[in-house]
Amino acid sequence: MQIPWRQISNQQLDSICRALLDREFDTPIHTIDLMDNQLGPTGAVKIASCLESSPVTEVFICYNDIGKEGCDGLAGVVNLSHSLQVLDIRGNHLSASDVHRLLRSVSMSTALSRLGLASNRLGPEGAALAAKALERNTYLSSLDLSVNELGPSGAECLAGILRNSVSALRVLQLHGNYLGPTGVIAICDAVRTNKELRRLTLGNNHATDEAAGAVAAMLEANDTLEELDIRLNTLTANGVRTIVQQGLAKNTSLAVLSLSGNEVGPVGANELTQVLTSHQRSVLEQLDLSSCGLTASGGARVASLLSTSMSLKEINLSDNALDDEAAVRLAQNITDGITISVVDVSCNKIGEEGASQLIDAALRNAQLVALVTNGNNISRAAQKRLDNLLEERLAKNRVAGPQTALCQQQKLPYQQHAALSAAAPTAAA
Repeated sequence: MQIPWRQISNQQLDSICRALLDREFDTPIHTIDLMDNQLGPTGAVKIASCLESSPVTEVFICYNDIGKEGCDGLAGVVNLSHSLQVLDIRGNHLSASDVHRLLRSVSMSTALSRLGLASNRLGPEGAALAAKALERNTYLSSLDLSVNELGPSGAECLAGILRNSVSALRVLQLHGNYLGPTGVIAICDAVRTNKELRRLTLGNNHATDEAAGAVAAMLEANDTLEELDIRLNTLTANGVRTIVQQGLAKNTSLAVLSLSGNEVGPVGANELTQVLTSHQRSVLEQLDLSSCGLTASGGARVASLLSTSMSLKEINLSDNALDDEAAVRLAQNITDGITISVVDVSCNKIGEEGASQLIDAALRNAQLVALVTNGNNISRAAQKRLDNLLEERLAKNRVAGPQTALCQQQKLPYQQHAALSAAAPTAAA
């Protein structure tokens, strides 16, 4: 049941509650999403009162100003329900005192596996309460505390749990929490020995190069972490060099890495490329380098990864001032790529010639299923024609395999030229 973004009347809310409790309902309701419906505390309490006796497994009551009363209502059922597995109450302006009883209930739950508390006002005290709940709970596997002003002291509380062998957390999201280098270092130090965590989000926490050594040490020591997001952390090429040389070069488990929004630059791009090119045991599949100040030279350097990596499947190079020269280098490596399937070069300075080269390369590589080129120096009419041509050919790649793509590539140059020529008179469109 999904009814987001509308103001639900009391009558409608009563109908929803009856549906949740109706045992003879044709299709049992397992998910209820009432995001941004101005439920308020009373509405949240009504929904909570139905959960213990219903088969609902997922509840999303985000952005509803449920307050302490709503949280207390949910607390009364979280530790009793045998079916409730997901609870997301992000964006409800909740303080630590508002969620105190709820987190105590979470500590006793054996069914809840995912808890979303992002975009509230929990602060360091809320982090301490969450840590205390996790001391007793060995079932919760995913916790989102993003955008809660946890600060360095809040990070220290959570680090204590990550060091605890009892913790079952596999996903921890801490984006935008003013952790600073001290807080990020504390989390990374704790994750070094943690064998459960698979995904860690530390973006937008002003880690700076001061925390780069701790990130590297974590990547070197931990052989189970699969996803790391450290975007928007004021890292420079020096910090990136530390992370890739001392950490990524020795890591054999990380599959997803985001460095987006850090000043990696051409120097950092070169370091990253050298390490990943020589690291034969790397399993990195997704790399986000969007908005990293690579410039054309950095983009051209990173391009070699598309043909040399035996694991890389997706790369995001958007918003890096890449030009036609960089596009040509990317195209050459896309053609020879073995595993690459998604390339994003949107919002750069690539012209129609560079885009044409990229699309030609994309159609020569049957592994590629997506090439994003919008937001470059291409007229809208030409962009539309190129998108249509690319989608038509890539759709055939997806269903027909390599032979069809290779057989059709000889027709491509003429079709591209026709598409671009037809769009030329309307370049100002």
